[in-house]
Amino acid sequence: MGYDRVEPMRMTLAIVDDDDDVRTALARLLGSLGHDVKLFASAEAFEAETVIVDCLIADVRLPGLSGLELLERLRNRATPTPVVLITGDSDRVAGDIPQAADTPSVTKPFDDVELMAAIADAIAFENARSHSHAH
Repeated sequence: MGYDRVEPMRMTLAIVDDDDDVRTALARLLGSLGHDVKLFASAEAFEAETVIVDCLIADVRLPGLSGLELLERLRNRATPTPVVLITGDSDRVAGDIPQAADTPSVTKPFDDVELMAAIADAIAFENARSHSHAH
């Protein structure tokens, strides 16, 4: 008696986006895939909570603290959080912003397959990064 498909790992994901529609759509999408989703309208709101997440999905352009500044802060924590950046213009993220070069990003509009692949890449990257710093 085998299983035809493997159930994906249930994750706790945080979404930081100042656009209510984007947050709602992502929450529905990720919730429908079986994940727990925490929503934040700003990077400051995320930092004010002491929530532990498997991956953070952040818009690059946020009022106040930007998604890129939040990325840097999360990387400098004792336990870094994997991050996926959401952008309206992907060339700018990879080309002009060196600290984001090794961070998975998705360009609006994107679908669930792209987003889940970026989340998996972010987690794998952070795991590899933390193991290389441990030695």
